[in-house]
Amino acid sequence: MVFRLLVSLGICMLAILVNAQQVSGYVNVRDYIVKAGNPTDHTEAIRQAIADSSRARNFGLLFPPGDYRISDTIDISAVVEVVGQAYPRITQTNPDKDIFYTFTTWRMTVRGLSFHGGRDQVALGNQNTDQGFLVVSDCRFFEANGAAVRFLREEGNAKQTASSFCLVEKCAFSNCAQTLISVSDQAHLRDCWISTKPKRDNKAVIENFGVLTCQNILGVPRPTHNDQRWIDNYGTLSCKTFRFGGEGAGFTPVVNYAKYYPQEFGPSILLEDCFVSALGNNKRACAIYLEEIPNQIIVRDCMLGGVPAVKVNPKLDLKTYFTGVRPGMLRFDIGGSFGEFAGELPEAMIKAAANRKIGSINYGDKQLNPAQTKKALASAVAAAKRFPSVKEPGVMTYGLPQGQQGHRQITDPDKYLEITPKTHHWDLSEMLDGLTELCSAYLAIAPAGDEVVVMSRMDGGSWPHIRIRNITVDLDKTPFLTWRLKDNGVKGGHWAVKVTNTDTEAMTLLVENYNPDQYGYFAYDLRKALDIPHGTITIDLKCFLCGSRDVDALTHATIKKGEYFLVDFIRLEADNNDQ
Repeated sequence: MVFRLLVSLGICMLAILVNAQQVSGYVNVRDYIVKAGNPTDHTEAIRQAIADSSRARNFGLLFPPGDYRISDTIDISAVVEVVGQAYPRITQTNPDKDIFYTFTTWRMTVRGLSFHGGRDQVALGNQNTDQGFLVVSDCRFFEANGAAVRFLREEGNAKQTASSFCLVEKCAFSNCAQTLISVSDQAHLRDCWISTKPKRDNKAVIENFGVLTCQNILGVPRPTHNDQRWIDNYGTLSCKTFRFGGEGAGFTPVVNYAKYYPQEFGPSILLEDCFVSALGNNKRACAIYLEEIPNQIIVRDCMLGGVPAVKVNPKLDLKTYFTGVRPGMLRFDIGGSFGEFAGELPEAMIKAAANRKIGSINYGDKQLNPAQTKKALASAVAAAKRFPSVKEPGVMTYGLPQGQQGHRQITDPDKYLEITPKTHHWDLSEMLDGLTELCSAYLAIAPAGDEVVVMSRMDGGSWPHIRIRNITVDLDKTPFLTWRLKDNGVKGGHWAVKVTNTDTEAMTLLVENYNPDQYGYFAYDLRKALDIPHGTITIDLKCFLCGSRDVDALTHATIKKGEYFLVDFIRLEADNNDQ
């Protein structure tokens, strides 16, 4: 008996210690409020707690149970986690101010808090920082005048989505003007309750400008005013097990503003296993109202309460709307749903899509036309003479630890083989990776003496490439693939290279260089890249002139039509160790 008691006490003490260790990793906001003399406005005390948290490198902010009142926006950039115990209430007394805001966060978690009033209550974002991970979990939101949760876009760029994974889960939203505004490359709203704000004209509960998945959502609408709807979609949207509730006859689940891409995979809408009631919005009484038509619409296994799955804005001229859309780029399917009008899609839309004129793509002023391309290439070839080759032999350093050097350039012509348009086929006839557009629409090439001009016919653009075919490589004599670009002053665009073993079809990316040093010397051991120690193989190269580049830490530049890269050489070289 005594032994059991001691064991129980030991377990309790261990739990207390673990909890103490967990709490000790945070700065306690209540301590700063007490230190400040328990003011009625806690704004400055919270700011001081955040500043000290950053200095102590705890990076966590803890709100114990209680009420907290602020009158200005709290910038939470200096922490990576804001945590509440027992849902402490944070009230913004200024209706025009946000509660929590940061536009410089890479990893952030906000959980266990109750927010009241203010404009946006949790506003998180970054300047398109790669691998961002933003989480709002187990929170409660009341009476937001703006959005309860807003994921922010890059300032000044209306089309830029944030390269972040954003998650809102296990939250309750009540009487907020909007629940979520997302610009994320990937965002998830799941396991939430949403009770909407009445008397909210011409505003969606959710706005999506990126890719958004909504799952396991209990929606309670209060349709008392004009043109209320659940989601305004400007990107790609998936809703699964979303109750678009029937209170007050409900209102429209989705109004779509995202237009199809004619030659690539574009915006898509999926409603699956959803309950739809939309008669409270007389203008848009349907599941999906199309201001524009996306590439894909799927309504599957849904209950449609007296409304059709899809309606099209009658102002769209469907006779010409789909002109130029490539084969396979459209899909409309509402199979498996039930309701009085569940099996119907707008007949005019289906006929227009099926009978469209495919034809060639008209790029207009975005592209250099053939005559302009010929003139620009001639000018580039003439200008190529002004850019001398680097005389000193190059050394491979890119991607290696600082101070470490790789392969040294071979200068003996007997120990390298040139890869030029005279020796191999430089092919622009393929389509871009993932798109149904020809690379020749984006690129043009021309020899310039011993060099090659690779010119962009487009502003910006995607990843057009040149495929250099059927290159025989003797891995025992010339195993290194090398190249150098001349620095001709072009700031936008970057160079990437993939190599394919044509026998095994194995392909590997050698380099994707967004950085300013891409005009250096590059050398890759094909024995290592393709995991073949010796022998003779045949390879293809895919050389990409990509649309953008980081000029420096703050400047991101895109290539313009008529600008070009100047390929000094592409070679197969001997191993330095064999000399």
